[in-house]
Amino acid sequence: MNEKVCTEVRARLPAYVARSLDPVRRRLIALHVRRCAACQVEFSIQREVHDGLASLTAGADTPPDGLLESLLENTSSPRGASPLRGAVSGARPVLSVALLVAGAAAGAGAGYASWLSAKNVRRRLRR
Repeated sequence: MNEKVCTEVRARLPAYVARSLDPVRRRLIALHVRRCAACQVEFSIQREVHDGLASLTAGADTPPDGLLESLLENTSSPRGASPLRGAVSGARPVLSVALLVAGAAAGAGAGYASWLSAKNVRRRLRR
């Protein structure tokens, strides 16, 4: 068959298999696939892929048996979530707060110093 038509049909086969094409294009692709052996092979591959993906999502709604018991067991263990360390850095919360306060104080001090120097510069320029 015409290679250009086959390329166009093969590009639209996933949508054809998923039944998301408009009726006119579905009909044209169906007519072409009936007549073209190479596109029939590609159609069967696309259908197998679509069916395989659909079967993967079919049974994923229920959690595995024993998951709740396992989670409850892990939360009651002494190695569970510990409030002694920060979630991101691993630092102790008191140290994290101290560093944040020191950073905020340093930033405020730098801002105040620049404000004072700008004020002095303005005062000198007015003289």
